[in-house]
Amino acid sequence: MSTEAAVERLMRDVHPAELLLPDGSVVRDARVFVTSRRLLAFRVGDGGIEKAADLELEQPCSVPADRGSLRGRLEARLADGGTVWINRGSGCGCGSPLRALAGPVSWTGS
Repeated sequence: MSTEAAVERLMRDVHPAELLLPDGSVVRDARVFVTSRRLLAFRVGDGGIEKAADLELEQPCSVPADRGSLRGRLEARLADGGTVWINRGSGCGCGSPLRALAGPVSWTGS
């Protein structure tokens, strides 16, 4: 494993987001974190915040790091051969408890 991929770090944080999963299902009103190793998606369920996806990336650091807003769509190829498409969701997400959710790892990996 390369030195860059040895430490997991945050590559993207998209909220609100929509995901198209490999099985064709869509996750709406989510917060998506893409790290150097995996894709994590969270949504609000009946019991509070729940994990909607935790998927390993095909290649470490395969999703380019960008702290800006998502424009267009983002492709994440998975270790199992599938592909997840991430789109910006509708609205601003400002009324969602997901807004206060901290990332699973830092942007610097420290």
